Amino acid sequence: MNVWKVEDNTLKELPKSRLDSEDRLENWIAADSSITGLDLLVIGKQVVTLYGGRIDLLAMDYEGNLVILELKRDRTPRDVVSQTLDYASWVKDLTYEQVDAIATNYLQITLSDAFFNRFGVDLPQEINRQHSMIIVASELDPS
Repeated sequence: MNVWKVEDNTLKELPKSRLDSEDRLENWIAADSSITGLDLLVIGKQVVTLYGGRIDLLAMDYEGNLVILELKRDRTPRDVVSQTLDYASWVKDLTYEQVDAIATNYLQITLSDAFFNRFGVDLPQEINRQHSMIIVASELDPS
């Protein structure tokens, strides 16, 4: 996605540049997930999986589905897809109790309270029926 600015009544494309720190991107999205274009509740940051990986951000959508956000500060390496799929294979089996523990640890309130505060409705009775994988980067590897 390109970014543009209006200059002298014309559009000028802004050049892509490398972000100096992936942590900055992670903190920005954790503070306001709407910059991804998605309506999410971030429930975990640097979530350690059973396989020893670290999910940059774990979030939940309005329907109680989990969303994995893998962040890269520059162009993505090709293996980011397999990395994200590994995370998804772990996420798919998380129970309500495990998701609640991740959220409570990160947010310092229960998942149900955080969900209500974010979306204004009660947490669905069944969560994690589906999940999504989102890769956030300045540029995707063409392969």
